[in-house]
Amino acid sequence: MRRFVPAFLFLAIIVPFKNTVAQNAATANLADSYSNAKKLFQDQIKEDAHLYTGKEFIEYPVTIKGHLFFETDQMQNSAIFYDGTLYENIPLLYDLVGQDVVINRYNSAEPIKLLNEKIKYFMFDGHRFENIFSYEGIDGNVTNTFYDVMFNGKASVLVKRIKRIKNGIKAEDPASFVEQDELYVRTGNSLYAVDNKNAAITAFNNKKDLVKSFIRKKKFRFKKNIESELVATAEYYSTLNK
Repeated sequence: MRRFVPAFLFLAIIVPFKNTVAQNAATANLADSYSNAKKLFQDQIKEDAHLYTGKEFIEYPVTIKGHLFFETDQMQNSAIFYDGTLYENIPLLYDLVGQDVVINRYNSAEPIKLLNEKIKYFMFDGHRFENIFSYEGIDGNVTNTFYDVMFNGKASVLVKRIKRIKNGIKAEDPASFVEQDELYVRTGNSLYAVDNKNAAITAFNNKKDLVKSFIRKKKFRFKKNIESELVATAEYYSTLNK
C-alpha cells in the first residue's frame, strides 16, 4: 500500500532546501567576487605603488670588463624604505657607478633606477645603506648618496662604495669597472674622510691619546685592512664615550 505524502508537507521540506542551496550558492559567489576584487585591488596597488616610480636605467656597454653593481649583478630580495614606506622582499641591485638603486618595473623585466632623494635606507646582502641626507647638520659638501654603515656608535664608520670605469693600459685592452671605496668616520654631525693612520687619529681627536695607544697596541696600519681596523677603532672609541 502506497503511503500518501500531503502536498503541504512536501512543500515544507523542499522550499527550505531550495532556499539553503540558493543561499550557499550566493555566499560562494560573493566570496569569489570578493576574492577577485581583492586580487585586482592588490595588483593595481602594486603597479601604481610609489616604489615603481623612477627613471629609465641605461645599461653600460657589455665590452666593459666586470660589472658595475655592489657584490653581485644578480638581483637580491631586499628591504627598502622609499617615499615614507618600508617595502620588503623587493629584488634590487645597487649601481656603484651611478650610485643608483635599480629594480624592475612591476611585472616586467624593464629596469628602472629609483629617486635617491626618496630613499632613506635600503638593505642588501647584510649591509645597511643609508642616505647621508637623513642626518641634519652634515657638511654641505657631502653629496646626496648612500653610505654602507659598517658600525654605528658614538663614532660610526661609513663606507661610500664606488666603482669607476678605468681604461685599459693598451688601446686594445678593454675598459673595466674598478672599485675605489671611500671611508668616513661620523661623530655627531661631523664627517671625516679617512684614508690613513693620521686621518683616523684626527677623526677621534677628543680621545686622541687613548686612541693612539690602542692603535699602537693593535699594530694597526690602516692600509690593506683599513676597513676592519677602522671599525675596531670606532668600537673602542665608543666604549670611551658611554
